[in-house]
Amino acid sequence: MKNGETSKLLQVLEESRNYIENGQEIPNEFCRILFPPEKREYELMYYGKESSESIISNTMPVPLQEDGIFPTGVKVKKDEWINKLISGQNLQVLKTLLKMKQEGNLKNFDGTDGIRLIYIDPPFSTRKDFNAKGDEQKAYSDKLSGATFLEWLRKRLVILKELLSDDGTIYVHLDYRKCHYVKVLMDEIFGENRFLNEIVWCYTSPANQKNNFPKKHDIILAYTKSDKHIFNADSVRIPYKGISDGGTKFGEGLDENTKQEYLEKGKIVEDWWIDISPVARLVNQQTGYPTQKPEALLERIINASSNKGDIVLDCFAGSGTTPIVAERLDRRWIAIDVGKLSIYTIQKRLLNLKDYKTKKKISIKPFMKYSAGLYDVDKLNDFDEENWKLFAMELWGCNPIEQTIKGFAFDGEKNNNLVKVFTPHELKRLKAKISIETIQTIDSTINNSAGSEIFIIAPQGQFAFAEDDIELKDRIYHILRIPYSMLAKFTENFTIPVQPKNFNNVNEAIESEGFDFNQPPTVEFEIKNDELIIKKFKSNSRIKGEEETDLSMVLIDYEYKKDIFELDEVLFNKEHFKNGRAKINTKKIKNKAMFIFIDSAGNEKKVVYNE
Repeated sequence: MKNGETSKLLQVLEESRNYIENGQEIPNEFCRILFPPEKREYELMYYGKESSESIISNTMPVPLQEDGIFPTGVKVKKDEWINKLISGQNLQVLKTLLKMKQEGNLKNFDGTDGIRLIYIDPPFSTRKDFNAKGDEQKAYSDKLSGATFLEWLRKRLVILKELLSDDGTIYVHLDYRKCHYVKVLMDEIFGENRFLNEIVWCYTSPANQKNNFPKKHDIILAYTKSDKHIFNADSVRIPYKGISDGGTKFGEGLDENTKQEYLEKGKIVEDWWIDISPVARLVNQQTGYPTQKPEALLERIINASSNKGDIVLDCFAGSGTTPIVAERLDRRWIAIDVGKLSIYTIQKRLLNLKDYKTKKKISIKPFMKYSAGLYDVDKLNDFDEENWKLFAMELWGCNPIEQTIKGFAFDGEKNNNLVKVFTPHELKRLKAKISIETIQTIDSTINNSAGSEIFIIAPQGQFAFAEDDIELKDRIYHILRIPYSMLAKFTENFTIPVQPKNFNNVNEAIESEGFDFNQPPTVEFEIKNDELIIKKFKSNSRIKGEEETDLSMVLIDYEYKKDIFELDEVLFNKEHFKNGRAKINTKKIKNKAMFIFIDSAGNEKKVVYNE
C-alpha cells in the first residue's frame, strides 16, 4: 500500500472511531474505503453478523439424554446406529452433532463421516417485530425478521455445512419472503460454485387475490459440499407426456424401440415441480401440524441426493415428514425440533407408519428419543459412573481431560481451570457428603500446583454447606450442583425454549441457550360435561426469562395404552381455553387417557386419567 493510501486509511479509521463513540453509523463511503468491494466479490452485510469461526467456537453444545427407545423393548447393539428424534434448540444440538462427527460417531453405512443429506424447512420470517432474547416484548409475541432472522438462520447454516459429509448436499426450503437474501448467504457460506439448483415447487389451492397474482410456489435452494456430490438421476425420473409444450408429439422422429425405451425409463424431472400436491389436498397425510410438507416432495429429494444407509438430517423437523420418508426409504435419520408438539407428532407418525399400497402398519427400525437442554432429573441416576461424569461436564461446558495433581485426580477443564466431578456412585462408596474439610483437603494436597480457580461438580444435596463459592487463600472453588444452582455468572445468558400458546405460533423461530431440568408444573383439574377444567396451574420453571411461564398447551391421548403416548388432540392456552375451561371429546375415552400439561418453558406434567 502506498504512503498516501495508508494515510487516508488511518484518517478514515480515526473518523470512524469518532462516529462509533458518538453512537452514529459509519458513512457508506467510509465502508467502501475500509472494505473495498474488489477485495471480496460480494457479501451481505448487516449489524450483528458474526464470523463463521466465532459461531462455531461460541455455540455451546448440550448433552443428549436418552428418553426412551422405540419400539419399546427393542435391543440395540452397543456400536449399532440408532435413529435419533431430539427435543431441543437446534443450534446447540447441531454443535453436539458436530462434536460427534469429529469423534467419528456420525457415520453413514459406507463408513464416511458426516451427514449425507440435509433438508430444512425453517420459519419463513413472516412478521416484523422479533427480538431474539425477548428484550423488548414478551417472548412469544416476538417474531423473527430482517437481519435478525438472517443471522439466526446463518448460524445454523454455518454449522450445517461443517456437519455435511464431503459429498453431502443441503436443501433449504423457503418462500418468496427471504429466499433471495438466503441465496446470497448460502453463496457466502458454501461458495457460489457449489450452488446446485433453485427448485421451484408450484402448487395450486384456493385464492382470493384481487390486487396481485396469487403466490403459489416455494423455492428450494440446493448446495453441495464439493463437486463429488451424490445425484441419483435415474431415481427421480418421471413419465414423458404425450405432447410437448411446443405442440409436438413425444418421440417424433424416433423408431418405436427407442421411443418405448424412453417411455419406460422416463425423463429426469426439471427444476420446476408441478406434479406434487400440497398436504391440503392429501387427506390421508394430514396431521393438522402447520407447514407440513407432502411426502412425495421429500421422496424426490432423498432419492436424488442419498443412498440407502446414508444419514438424513432435518433440524426443523416440524410434523416429521423428513424422518418418515427417510424411514420408508431405508435411510438413517436425525430429526430435531424445539417444539413439544412437533416431537409428539413425529413420535405418533413413526409408530403408526403404514405401507403406501396395502395401508398396513409396517415395522420400523429402532429410534431413540432424546432430550437436549431440558432434562429429567430422575433419569440422571440411570447413567453409569463414567457417563454421569461426562453428562455433568457437558452440562457445564467442561472438557473431559483426566489429569492427576500430586496424587489427586481431576476429571476435566473449564476455562483452563481444573474440574473435579464427584459422582453419586463415588459419594455412596465414600459414605460421606462433600464438606468444607473436603475442599480444604483438596487444596492442601495440590498446594501451589494448580491455578487460582477450581470447579467442583456433584449432585445437589451432597454438599454439607450452602455456599456457591469457597475461597481458600488465593484460590476460589466454584461449586456446580446437578441439578444446578442458578449461578448468575455462569448462567446469565440462559434463555428458555419457549413453547407456543396458539396454533399460529407453532412454527415461529425462538432463540434459546443453556440447559435446565424439567420441573413439572403443579396441576389440578377435572373432567366434567365434555370439558377439561383446570382448577390450578402453577409453573415451577427455574428459568423465567422475560416472560413468567404459564400454561402453553395440553396434549391428549384418548386411548393411552402400553405406556406409549400417541397424540390425538392439542389444546392451546390462548385458543381453546376460556376461564380455564376447554371442550374435549370424552366419548373417546374408552379406558385410560393421558394428559400432558406443558408450560411455556417446555416443562411437562403427565397425568393418566381413569387409572
